[in-house]
Amino acid sequence: MMKRIVIAVVLIAFGLWGFTLLNDTKKNSLTVEQKTGASGLSNYTVIYKNSTKIDFEITRPDIKDTGILLCIPGAFTTLDNYVIDGLYICKGTVGNKDKINRTLGGGIKIINGECIIFHTNYGKLLTDSLLNSIETQKGSFFQQIWMIDNGKIAGFAEDVLTYRRGIGIFKNGKTAIIESISPVNLKTFATDLLGLGVQNLIYTDMGSWDEGWYRNPDNGNITSMGNSHTQTAKQSNWVVLRK
Repeated sequence: MMKRIVIAVVLIAFGLWGFTLLNDTKKNSLTVEQKTGASGLSNYTVIYKNSTKIDFEITRPDIKDTGILLCIPGAFTTLDNYVIDGLYICKGTVGNKDKINRTLGGGIKIINGECIIFHTNYGKLLTDSLLNSIETQKGSFFQQIWMIDNGKIAGFAEDVLTYRRGIGIFKNGKTAIIESISPVNLKTFATDLLGLGVQNLIYTDMGSWDEGWYRNPDNGNITSMGNSHTQTAKQSNWVVLRK
């Protein structure tokens, strides 16, 4: 009898350990879902960050690095000399401090693998105090189009239909990379994602710079993102998710 009890306890303990290990593995991986926008103009691929670490790079990430689970362009790249458009900070080092883009309303701050998306009031909130704080914490930052701030959509003029992508934080606190399956304008993109529960949203570079990829959480295989890829060789910066 005692032997059976010991065996049963061992099996239960092993089962609990396996369950915990499986949960930890899932948390340190991505979750990919398909969602439908209320407009009916596009479905969306939603890639949840979960417990992975978000980071900003100015050196091209190596696709062979299995510690990287996702890689996309982040800030815009200028067309004249192919450098990052606007102020940025990469791991505590400031770049373009005197070249703040006053037309881009949004910013994303990345500290210790987590991010905060906020409205910069078109650069007015990018004070020395804020920059010094990010520097001190060895954090990162870049400017982009402000799309949704605390549940409110920015105003957009009608623009071209193209594929869209952004970094969003949902009402439940989950962070995700979200990409449209079909071409939509900025207003539709933001409105659809607000309807899906996104509370804060910042754009990421697309168009000719749209190449990205992620590792399929089921088998580890590379899944390509984007459609054009024509300016990929000139891309200046990247957002990555790491284990």
